[in-house]
Amino acid sequence: MNIIDHYSESIARSIRKHNSNAGSEIALKYALSLLINTTTAIVVSLLICTYFGHLDSCLMGIATFLAIRFITGGLHLSSSLSCCIMSILIFICVGLSAFSFNNFYLFIDLISILIFYKTAPNDIQFFSSLDAKFYPLLKLLAITFVLSNLIFHSTVLTSAFFIQAILTTQPAYKLRDFIGRRCTPNEN
Repeated sequence: MNIIDHYSESIARSIRKHNSNAGSEIALKYALSLLINTTTAIVVSLLICTYFGHLDSCLMGIATFLAIRFITGGLHLSSSLSCCIMSILIFICVGLSAFSFNNFYLFIDLISILIFYKTAPNDIQFFSSLDAKFYPLLKLLAITFVLSNLIFHSTVLTSAFFIQAILTTQPAYKLRDFIGRRCTPNEN
């Protein structure tokens, strides 16, 4: 059990001990794990980006990434700790990607649009109560988000869109599974 799960379970037990009307311990642990994971990733990323003088771009990048991820779904990791570490890396990369916008970034935005057109939304059926008949609207919304960068010309937005687009593709899932197999000890 990793540190995030340990604290989530400990807090969930304490809540249940002091409030019998609280939700189940399993539900509390899951919710607390999400809260601790997300809060840690955001705070650590903001601290690091602030150190490098990129607080504003980090805030914009985190908000953009979380919004586009909510719409498009994508890759999920097997543990809360690995998810937290990956989120920190993504948020820092996006936050530190404030450069002058040029045709290269326009090309990356177009690649993101093509990927979202083909893959979005991806793997949200277990995490969303939204009826599948609305999935084409989510795809259109994701593409509209990326198209908005034709107005803003932001490399931070481009980075957030592109990283999330990659996380909706099959190669990302295959890489996750490969790494998972390599990092998991054999149980022979």
